[in-house]
Amino acid sequence: MKGIRKSKVIILSFSFLLISTILLGCNNSDDLQLKPTSTDEVDIDVKNMEVNISEYINEIDSLQRQTEFLNEQNQYLVDVIKKVSEDFSDEEMLEFSRSQFIYDLQVNGESIPKNGEMSIASGNMEILLSERSMGYDFLQPDWLEKGKVNGNYIDHILNFDTTDWTAAGRDGTVSTAQGYETTNVKAGERISFNITDELKERLNLDTNLIQIEVN
Repeated sequence: MKGIRKSKVIILSFSFLLISTILLGCNNSDDLQLKPTSTDEVDIDVKNMEVNISEYINEIDSLQRQTEFLNEQNQYLVDVIKKVSEDFSDEEMLEFSRSQFIYDLQVNGESIPKNGEMSIASGNMEILLSERSMGYDFLQPDWLEKGKVNGNYIDHILNFDTTDWTAAGRDGTVSTAQGYETTNVKAGERISFNITDELKERLNLDTNLIQIEVN
């Protein structure tokens, strides 16, 4: 009887050991199967990156071709306009020269309306007069100068009390700006100044008097 029980224990122990070995082998097998999967994922990521890079390269090539085409088209138009402008009268040439320069008078980034009046919130204040060239090489240097307002364009702002104001401005390739800035303007204040007739015309305003109310 004891021999039978001992045999059963041995068989059970052996069976447990066999099952454990099989399970361990399965776990190891699972680990081995994960590694190829990870490698496959890396391969997929690399392939996706290669596809993306190829798409970017194609897109860049397409944009470069478009840019070259636009440059050629732009140069063609410049040449045509130069040719046409040769037959302009002096009056037409002056009007065309003026159209190549755009002026804008802004307070805190907003253009002055035609009536010359606007309201702003209290706090910081910036008044800028900008001059922007169309950037095309249509005109001879003498006509370029005739297309601008006379002298330094900031001098076309008149009767401006610069007390408590500091000079402000921006420089760019085709656009520049000059003006004034200050801090802590208070509600109820009014800032007013005049502009020349020439600047008034270029700004397409109805008045020479600029009035800014602070709320």
